[in-house]
Amino acid sequence: MKNKFAQALALLATGLLAGVFYYGTFAIVPAFYEVPIEVHLKYRVALMDHNAVYVQLLTVVAILTPLWLAFVYRHSRFIRIYALLAAVAALLSILTTRFGNVPINRIMRMWEASEAPGNWRETLHQWDLFNYTRTVFALASFLLVLMASQIRYSKEEAPATALPTPAVG
Repeated sequence: MKNKFAQALALLATGLLAGVFYYGTFAIVPAFYEVPIEVHLKYRVALMDHNAVYVQLLTVVAILTPLWLAFVYRHSRFIRIYALLAAVAALLSILTTRFGNVPINRIMRMWEASEAPGNWRETLHQWDLFNYTRTVFALASFLLVLMASQIRYSKEEAPATALPTPAVG
């Protein structure tokens, strides 16, 4: 039972993280470029304020739940490997955010308070590259958990128990 619960939570957490970044990358970011820079920055800063805690918390859960999945399926080599790789991919997603997107977000906050510089598009395109990268990592994390959930776990992989299990014929 705890195996299926761990699997469900890992799928949910990594799926939500992938969905957040997917939607942001393919729906929100393109819309940013269709409005004047003043509107773009005002909305982007407001979005940062609303996303800050939620996305960080979701990412931590998307790292921890595949680790839990790897632990509860520790006797299944392939499930464990896929789950650990999923946790690493989610970790890379948050590291990309922290060291790529966040410094640029801080710059954009200053622009919103004053005026965007002449090279604002180049800076935003750099942000976009980090965003694409974290989106790929988040999608990879979800796909790895999805692949792990498709592997059939056999009792033969589990360690021997003190009591033999009856053969079903």
